[in-house]
Amino acid sequence: GASRSFPIPLPLLGGDMLGSDSVQQAVRAARRDDRLAAIVAYVDSPGGSALASDIMWREFTLLAQEKPLVIYMGPVAASGGYYIAAPGNWIIAQAGTLTGSIGVITAKIITSDAYAKLAIGRDSVQRGANADLYADAHPWYDGQRAKVEASVEMVYTTFKQRVAEGRGLGLDVVDGVAGGRVWTGAQALERGLVDGLGDLQTAL
Repeated sequence: GASRSFPIPLPLLGGDMLGSDSVQQAVRAARRDDRLAAIVAYVDSPGGSALASDIMWREFTLLAQEKPLVIYMGPVAASGGYYIAAPGNWIIAQAGTLTGSIGVITAKIITSDAYAKLAIGRDSVQRGANADLYADAHPWYDGQRAKVEASVEMVYTTFKQRVAEGRGLGLDVVDGVAGGRVWTGAQALERGLVDGLGDLQTAL
């Protein structure tokens, strides 16, 4: 959706949130603006939605095909933050930037015991065996867990392919730095995940 800002940071939700719709509009406008010879994009994100990351990745990929795209990493550019940086023609990180975290996780909160302790009863109506896949009333059943695991594996494979294409690395090399491992900017440079270290002036 749209980017948004919370007046105060909220648990699990954080503070400012980058929305894929907002990024789409901004990147498309930059791509069409003939006054812009190149783009420097500042990425400071610990990640988030895989779908939103993929939408932003696509827009940056299209932009990088038409204009030089430099990604400048802030304190954190990890997981989805690295995903959207991968199409950059050049990636500049700070020596202490936390980046990489090429991996995928998912989870759901189970609240049935909490509701039972509060003596609150709930009932639901659903159509379809897995309509309640992310419902908080129960853990995943075996069949559901298999579907969730297959989905996570598919997203993870796509993530690694995006990195391999963007960085010009083999999938075996990406496998060696993926698995959710987090690197400093200096370590990422040694592993081919970024092109250089420096500040915003370096990126410019």
